[in-house]
Amino acid sequence: MKKLKLYSVISVLTAAILLGTAAMCNMCGITLDTNATESAVSATSESETIKTSDTVAESETISVEESAAETASESNSGIELFDISKLAPVFAIANKSGNQLISFYSDENVADFEGLNGAIGDDGQFYTIEYDKKQDSNNQDTGRVVADNFDNMAGYIYSVPGGNLIASNSYFLCNSAIINKGNLLTTVSAGDKALDKETKTQIEDIKGRSVQEGWIIDEYSNGAQVLIVVFEPDGKNYLMSIGLKTSGGIKLKDYPAVSADGSSVWRVDDGGKVIPKLYTIMFASPTNNGLLLVVKWAGAEGENILLLHEKADSLELLPWEVSRYWSAG
Repeated sequence: MKKLKLYSVISVLTAAILLGTAAMCNMCGITLDTNATESAVSATSESETIKTSDTVAESETISVEESAAETASESNSGIELFDISKLAPVFAIANKSGNQLISFYSDENVADFEGLNGAIGDDGQFYTIEYDKKQDSNNQDTGRVVADNFDNMAGYIYSVPGGNLIASNSYFLCNSAIINKGNLLTTVSAGDKALDKETKTQIEDIKGRSVQEGWIIDEYSNGAQVLIVVFEPDGKNYLMSIGLKTSGGIKLKDYPAVSADGSSVWRVDDGGKVIPKLYTIMFASPTNNGLLLVVKWAGAEGENILLLHEKADSLELLPWEVSRYWSAG
């Protein structure tokens, strides 16, 4: 493990990382404002380091990684931390009977599909699954990722003992040796409770922009809350954010959009309105480097699944573009 030595008379200059990512609404058919910037952390120059002694006591050495891990463990009340470096996204849908799953998306680095033995549904519901077979698509495949097309689409099929899944619902597939029920926060409240005035004020102070409306859509056993926030439009510029509120503050992932007439902003024909019921948290898992949120965002034509990773001052969208198309039109 790497150690960071702290000297009593060392001046350290670091720059913060400014992260921005764009909304991934590839199924909407609209143009989003996707400018994003990222600045690197600058290294400390040797000229800024002043040595006052040839030796530094080992007691002055602090492990930053160990300190972060200890803090994470304390804030999550004994929840087993998931190793974020082992994240391998695989998503599937359930058949009409709810006793089978077929994968529709997987990270290209995932090879051991036969080793996947767990499925995570909405609000962290965990299911045991068994690998069945690989299925190729046929000439009846409609391209819709729905239960009606289950027998025609390509993917890996798994059986689900007990067979109580929701038809056409999305599920996260995993190897239980890597992530399992013990890694997931327990949902204590889900819905669309309106944001209180204090929280709105906190968010307005962070963004420097007035909040139009917002909701708490999930709350967990450790007190963490997931928020949906809509800001007042600025001309043609619209802004919606997904937020994570903890005892340490509020972190946001912004989804800016530009619309000339406000008829189609984040989704086709949404009228610039955000409906909180269209957002579902699949699960929240504390990791060895911040919380992982997996969020489903539904629309008329399909669904995007967002993997959001907690960073120092924001939520970062991980680079997997997970979506499924279901429109019959």
